[in-house]
Amino acid sequence: MELGLRELLTIGTVLAGLGGTWAVIKSTVARIQEDLKGIQDEIQSLNIRLDNTESGDAVMKHQINVLGSILSPDNLDKSSRETEGLTHRVNALRRDCDTLMKSHNGSHKYIPPSKGE
Repeated sequence: MELGLRELLTIGTVLAGLGGTWAVIKSTVARIQEDLKGIQDEIQSLNIRLDNTESGDAVMKHQINVLGSILSPDNLDKSSRETEGLTHRVNALRRDCDTLMKSHNGSHKYIPPSKGE
């Protein structure tokens, strides 16, 4: 099989086309890889922001649950009863203290020491 000028020119053209195509594909793949890296970084950033938002949301829900339990009718009723009991106890102690204060007239009678001392 003889290769003439025409065949050699055709083979050269095909090889040059393949080389050019290879260079285009190589640069396209490199650009696509850079784009994927940028997209990965953006997804990472979005995941971090989402994690921060979810953790803040969890804290807020916990605080709402705590406040809800504090302000529940059962707890308010119990707290009111405890406050009422303490108020009655303070009033009783105040009356006892007033009674003790009235029994002391503020003056002391002098009592001389006994002779044995």
